[in-house]
Amino acid sequence: MNDNMNAVKEWLEKRVGQTIMIRKEEQDDLDETRLHLEHVEYNAHVPTVDDYTEGNSLILHGPGKVVREQGDIVLPQNTFQIYIDGLSESRAEEEQLSMKTDRAKYLIFVIH
Repeated sequence: MNDNMNAVKEWLEKRVGQTIMIRKEEQDDLDETRLHLEHVEYNAHVPTVDDYTEGNSLILHGPGKVVREQGDIVLPQNTFQIYIDGLSESRAEEEQLSMKTDRAKYLIFVIH
């Protein structure tokens, strides 16, 4: 893991036991997921269930919901997967983390 990746993983591990909001912007799509973070895992070359892509990943474990205007949807398998290949930027502050990968931009913050 590189320094950016270590900083991201460390920030997330310090938030275990807290509820976080994950905003993911990919192409012209914005998704929001609320997750009670129980555990952070790093895996190399993890395939997805839907074969969309595979690669190095951070897997955030805990119960959560995808936030939608039409009503929230329970997060399948109580996990949220962040593909971190091409992690080019990260900025960790006390209450929020921003990062950019080859695929998406993320903003993660603690919900009080």
